[in-house]
Amino acid sequence: MLIELSLSRDPNKPLQHQIANQIREFIRVGHLRPGTKLPSSRELAVQYDVSRNTVTHAYEKLFSEGYIETLKGIGTKVTDVIPDDCNAMDGPKDVSRPVAAAIRAPVVFKGHTLTIPNRSLPKPAIDFWPGRPNRDNFPLSTWRRLADEVLASSAAKLVEYGDPAGVPELREGIARHVSATRGYHCTADMVIVTAGTQESLNLLAKMFVANGTGVVVENPCYGGAAHTFESYGARLCPVAVDIEGIRTDLLPDDHISLAYVTPSHQFPTGSALSSERRKALLDWSYRTGAYIVEDDYDCDFNYGGRPLLSLAGASDGESVIYLGTFSKALGAGVRTGYVILPLALVGAARAVKTMSNYGHPWLDQAILAGFLRGDTYQRHLRLIRKAYFDTLKELIRRLSADFGNIDLRGTQNGMHVMWVLPEWVGPAQIFKQRLQDEGVYVHTISSGGAFDRASGYEESSILLGYAALSKSEVVTAAKIIARVAEANGNVSASTGDRSHLSRRQSLAIFESP
Repeated sequence: MLIELSLSRDPNKPLQHQIANQIREFIRVGHLRPGTKLPSSRELAVQYDVSRNTVTHAYEKLFSEGYIETLKGIGTKVTDVIPDDCNAMDGPKDVSRPVAAAIRAPVVFKGHTLTIPNRSLPKPAIDFWPGRPNRDNFPLSTWRRLADEVLASSAAKLVEYGDPAGVPELREGIARHVSATRGYHCTADMVIVTAGTQESLNLLAKMFVANGTGVVVENPCYGGAAHTFESYGARLCPVAVDIEGIRTDLLPDDHISLAYVTPSHQFPTGSALSSERRKALLDWSYRTGAYIVEDDYDCDFNYGGRPLLSLAGASDGESVIYLGTFSKALGAGVRTGYVILPLALVGAARAVKTMSNYGHPWLDQAILAGFLRGDTYQRHLRLIRKAYFDTLKELIRRLSADFGNIDLRGTQNGMHVMWVLPEWVGPAQIFKQRLQDEGVYVHTISSGGAFDRASGYEESSILLGYAALSKSEVVTAAKIIARVAEANGNVSASTGDRSHLSRRQSLAIFESP
């Protein structure tokens, strides 16, 4: 049998690929039917004046894909079952339905869709989304090198089940890192690797929360935590936050299982929990039996000397459940976080983890384990810490030049600050919208992903996540922020109320002859 092929002698299009691709397509569209005998490799080579090896390689590719087979005494033929037919489904048949359909089972889940960054902002918009790292700082070459190394040495693990708690080497690296940087002397068997903080929170909710379970949250706090606990039936107990962190004097004493806190850099206000309140919070945990969930989400970025000891490090080892993530130091796309639990809880946590999934993807974990060996991860942190701090200093300098003594909270560490606006700027939501119209996206407490129950910050404050921005973007944004604010000041000045004037306008009035 002759096969009509159209072969090009283009050196960029290997002949064996052309032959295999064209015969495959003939089979797929039905020009070569199942069972059709094909010419031998020698015959096809003579027909198209190519080497027999070229045809042999083409046939071997089609054989490996299941399109052809060679039978003794018959030769090469199209297989009786075409591979594509194994994946194709005929269209639906007409299905008769009863006259009256039954009422479907209700959805029992009660929760909120969590706030995530808008990835489709118009260019050249400048977005101060809190907690987003700078993509230019991702260690791509190191990531690629480590990926090549682990695939070359351990690729077989891609097809194997691993430990649901995580690759042992990664858990050991996490334990070393947290022990050295946060003062929490944990061990690898206390660590469970997750797909990020949200999976960590869901794991804890499954362990501890039923309908009516009391859970303390900061007010305001990270919305992903509050809404996750609430979706499992928790009775939320919001406790106010001020410049020293959560108000420990307002903590309830009865019927509380968990207290979710962000003591190092409170989200969203930026406050650091004071030493006195850290001790009070731990004492409260000992007294009531409630577990503290310490979310140390951006603890790697400290700009003012040695960081405060983590709550977990200061505890008795039985009171605090510690959450960490690599989303801030590397990127949300890495999707890796971890929970460090008191030993008494590890067995239950491992069981819950297996019910959710049989572990985080091996390759991601193996690469991160390589990062945490030696000084690689610490060198990366030093580089991005300096870059973020330089951007923060530029932001503070520019805002201070236009607004004077600004109330900017959370500057000691982290990736975002909260700006308590001057009164003359007006409500935060209106200011946010006017800036957005100018291409600068700042965020109120709620639009920035926080849970808030009448804390008062929503109306007076905006969040400025600076880590993802360059210094030039900060300079551009600061000019727009000042211009929009001055427009508000001009409106106030026209009414004769000079108490609402911006610092720059006030100075101009007092200095005029």
